[in-house]
Amino acid sequence: MNRFQAMMPVRADFLKPSSLIRIFQLLDQDGSGFLNGQEVQDTFNQICGCEVQVYGMPVSLDLNGFRQTVQTMDATYPQLKVAANLMQYIKENAGAPEDPDPLCLENCTKLMGIFDPDGTGHLDIGELFQMFSFLGMHPGILIMAFQEYGEVTSPEELQTLLKEMNDKFNEKEIDEKIVQFLGSAAANGGGKPDTGAVEEVPEPEPDPANNKKALLVGINYIGKRGELGGCINDVRNQMDQLINQFSFPEENIMLLTEDQDDDSKLPTKANIQAGFEWLLDGAAEGDLIFFHYSGHGSQCHDTTGSEPDGKNECICPLDCIGGPWPDTIILDNEIYKVFFEDLPDGVKCLCVFDCCHSATVADLQCTRDIFAPQEDVGSRFLEPPEEVQSALDAVVPGPRNVASQDSANPAKLVWTVSGCQDNQTSADATLDGQRQGALSWALRNALQQHGFRMRYEDLLHATRKNLDGRFEQIPALSTSTSEHLGKWYMGESSG
Repeated sequence: MNRFQAMMPVRADFLKPSSLIRIFQLLDQDGSGFLNGQEVQDTFNQICGCEVQVYGMPVSLDLNGFRQTVQTMDATYPQLKVAANLMQYIKENAGAPEDPDPLCLENCTKLMGIFDPDGTGHLDIGELFQMFSFLGMHPGILIMAFQEYGEVTSPEELQTLLKEMNDKFNEKEIDEKIVQFLGSAAANGGGKPDTGAVEEVPEPEPDPANNKKALLVGINYIGKRGELGGCINDVRNQMDQLINQFSFPEENIMLLTEDQDDDSKLPTKANIQAGFEWLLDGAAEGDLIFFHYSGHGSQCHDTTGSEPDGKNECICPLDCIGGPWPDTIILDNEIYKVFFEDLPDGVKCLCVFDCCHSATVADLQCTRDIFAPQEDVGSRFLEPPEEVQSALDAVVPGPRNVASQDSANPAKLVWTVSGCQDNQTSADATLDGQRQGALSWALRNALQQHGFRMRYEDLLHATRKNLDGRFEQIPALSTSTSEHLGKWYMGESSG
């Protein structure tokens, strides 16, 4: 288990939102928008993959409560294989009628009724503001919509508006929020909640950095076992973006790759650890540090008893190929210490890990392939040495810890973007004619598509959208407290 990530609230659905909606709607047999009574019992049966008796079971669940329950059960009881159980449930119910489009005319008619209490048949700017606020849309998006449409005069016009907004701002998941909202509204006073309590949520102001430093590590393992093709390209592309879009001084970027004909720049364990020290040296409140690792990820058995599942995730320096483990790898414990414990309060830190963080090497949810056959894809998972794999095979995992809000620390301004879930692999693929990591490509494109100015939670959704339908890996975003999810990527605007 990655202790660095487990200590933080994680914004990382391991099932796609569309799959969660589909499962919720299948379980919600009366169409109330809530899971009640036997539906709640059926929900836990499907989550666990068998008939269970749950003590302290919730009375009812809306869509958000269902999502949180699924994620908590998966984090607490990994041996249940929750995602596989729920995907099997979808497969078994494939013959069931497809649920209507969340943005169907019927739902838009319901929305008109809720937000048009005076019955004029129109939604004016104030009523639209209430609707957009309930759907979690920033008022700036409302202004764009109102400039184009003015007042909304019919359910058909509202449907056109919402479909356009959903396509333009896909990461906002408007369709999912409408399903959740209508379910809550149906159980709240005849579908007419108190909209007068909605207040504008101000957009967070950019928070520019003082000094900026970056450590970029790209390892292709040239001529070695498990050779990759895109890791050096990843970090060189990242370096260009840091300099040209985020004003990092080139002299403040340390690049460790195999193509520089300089032993001090080789991505060995010692050089990477020296890079960690260089990166944190002199860091003070208001500074920004950045770490990007592209290379193999793997696992090593825990010998200290500190890991509940008996396994450490690790990144794989160049000299770990043929070298003894764990002496030549860098464990998640060290990553946690460097980028969380040792990080000075007030220093902004972003880490990107484009590698595999597989919790179980043989997990059926792991993929090393791609849906589109024309793409050339490899995996960034490195099989441990035989003796390490034998020790991993002998591990009897216990339940994982669930991160509590007590561990949140707003003073630690740290974010990590990982290429995949713990039980998945990250792809090394040919994309846009260049060998590169799927995460690095999707992350870079998401920033370009949005003018290099995004909040972290929106960047996660946009990155996933770029991978959706091509790769099965689902990127993860972690931070030190949930309020940091709404901050700007790199802490500043593009200008």
